[in-house]
Amino acid sequence: MESSTHPRTPDEALRALAAGNERHLSAERRLPSHSPLGGHAEGQRPFAAIIACADSRVSPALIFDLDRGNLFVSRIAGNGIEPGTLGSTEYAVAELGVNLVMVLGHSDCGAVKAAIEVASGTRTFPAGEYGSIGAVVEGIVPSVESVQPEQRTVSACVEANARAQAKRLAAADPIIRPAVEAGGLRVVAAICDVESGSVTLL
Repeated sequence: MESSTHPRTPDEALRALAAGNERHLSAERRLPSHSPLGGHAEGQRPFAAIIACADSRVSPALIFDLDRGNLFVSRIAGNGIEPGTLGSTEYAVAELGVNLVMVLGHSDCGAVKAAIEVASGTRTFPAGEYGSIGAVVEGIVPSVESVQPEQRTVSACVEANARAQAKRLAAADPIIRPAVEAGGLRVVAAICDVESGSVTLL
């Protein structure tokens, strides 16, 4: 493990993620640490928070080539903003001092595909049969509905959902929105290609 400078601004944090993704794509795995702490037993000081899909093909630490203690990751199918992901991210901002939050969607997202089916009226997820799966999908449906029906490809809806969830997060009071407006925090949306691991900022 190599030690690197702890990003002090949102732009520095974003550059650190971009550099890590470049290393991943070129198979130059180094697992650097940007944490200012001497070891994991001393606590944690991540520089970025990631809200990612629960899809097993998406691994933020891997695609950004970072050691433990650098990313504060919350996961839910469809990378949505709900009480668990919102509260976890608020903690990362208010208590851990992260200055960048990335909402990370991905190609071939099953949750988005399900939301497309719900939006088109071809599928439902009754709680008696599907438990809480429907509630998760319902959180994505408004993003799908923002895309014109004839343009609702999976990739278009994945992008629309990542953008919408990031916008929703950035407007969340009482922690996220004031931090964004003060310039100490940036909320971005991005897409990971599950085949290559390449991350594209939206």
